[in-house]
Amino acid sequence: MAVVVGPRSQQSAHDLIHRTAYVLCGELPLFVSDELDAYGVALLEQYHLQVSYPRTGKRGRPRKEKKRPVADLRYGQVVKKREKGRVVSVSKRIVYGDPVTINPRQINTSLIERLNLTLCRENAALQRKTLSFAKDENELKAHVAFQVAFYHFVRPHLSLRERVSMEEQDHSPCRWRKRTPAMAAKITDHLWSLRELLMFRPAITSTN
Repeated sequence: MAVVVGPRSQQSAHDLIHRTAYVLCGELPLFVSDELDAYGVALLEQYHLQVSYPRTGKRGRPRKEKKRPVADLRYGQVVKKREKGRVVSVSKRIVYGDPVTINPRQINTSLIERLNLTLCRENAALQRKTLSFAKDENELKAHVAFQVAFYHFVRPHLSLRERVSMEEQDHSPCRWRKRTPAMAAKITDHLWSLRELLMFRPAITSTN
């Protein structure tokens, strides 16, 4: 949905959640991350209700306003305990949301870890220990943006393929129809070529 190139900092977490909220258009899925608390802070900043307390008439300072997460915000963490650099146990923690509405099996970071592996495999500058470090931050951001666009629009995913109907098989030897994440999300109806991706001109929306 969104990618931010930068350190694992609070500001990067805020930027990531803000961009994700723009794409979601009000819908709230289950958010899952590792134990970095910056994501929880950013989610509360993005999705909260401001709670104020009435004055009691008593002496002293009044209670400060408090941010409370919206009712449909759900966020879980995968917490890994390490000893001598090795993971010895993994636990799951619900930070926001009703535990009744959250399936513990869904609190899993394997999908995002697999995506990170794919990006690092194709872009050596994203690897932790590498001689191919990025010389320019803007070029690195452009490279990652191209990777993400290619991943969503050009590269077909085996797990997203659709079985071709019997009627269609009469006219084609293919039993499966290849699909990309953009096709699964109904953003496009076909596999994009690399040329189409590079030549595409996005519509510019005026803010006036």
